[in-house]
Amino acid sequence: MSYNDTYTSYFPTAEEINNSMVRVYNHMASGVFISGATAWLIAQSPALMAMLFKTWLVWPVMLLPLAFVLIMTFGAEKLSAKALGVMFYAYSIASGASLATIFAVYTGGSIFTAFFISAALFLTMSAYGYFTKRSLESIGQFLFIGLIGILIAGIVNIFLQNSVMQMVISALAVIIFTGLTAYDTQRIREQIRFGNGDNGKVEVLGALTLYLDFINIFINLLQLIGGRKSDD
Repeated sequence: MSYNDTYTSYFPTAEEINNSMVRVYNHMASGVFISGATAWLIAQSPALMAMLFKTWLVWPVMLLPLAFVLIMTFGAEKLSAKALGVMFYAYSIASGASLATIFAVYTGGSIFTAFFISAALFLTMSAYGYFTKRSLESIGQFLFIGLIGILIAGIVNIFLQNSVMQMVISALAVIIFTGLTAYDTQRIREQIRFGNGDNGKVEVLGALTLYLDFINIFINLLQLIGGRKSDD
């Protein structure tokens, strides 16, 4: 590590930045694995699926992941890095539980295909965001506006139940979250680069952000190309 004697500011070396980003990716990948394993295990039990999704428990199952995200995002300053890490992995389990229904709706082949394509898109765009020298700030702002737009459209379509509109929303969501993957990767790297050297919280929150980007790419891509079991 190096210090500027005049300003006593901390400037991490390239190796320290890379090591910190590796921890971000390790957290994120572990979270995705935990969510996938949780979803698959729950889906293997018809009794558990019925209990979680055909009783009042469906509401806490669906809302708990959102609660974790809100607490981690807005309570980060009051939480330690260790507490955030525990909450992230608890969130991964809760998110996996809410995703268990995809195994009941979609064929295994289409889930695998959507996951593979999502991983390829994520890795490509994250690598671009990591290595590009171009600032993605303006693109990120544009994508955020687009994200707000599709969220509003999604709420409207809850009442309209228009299948064509849903396909358009899903397609736009894939594009937006793919772009956000590059923007968020660059933003996380810059936070680590210009931080104070204590990047534990940044790493966990960065993993959460990239996890959300990946999961949203996957879910929306699955809605676009996934083969439903009822279609067999």
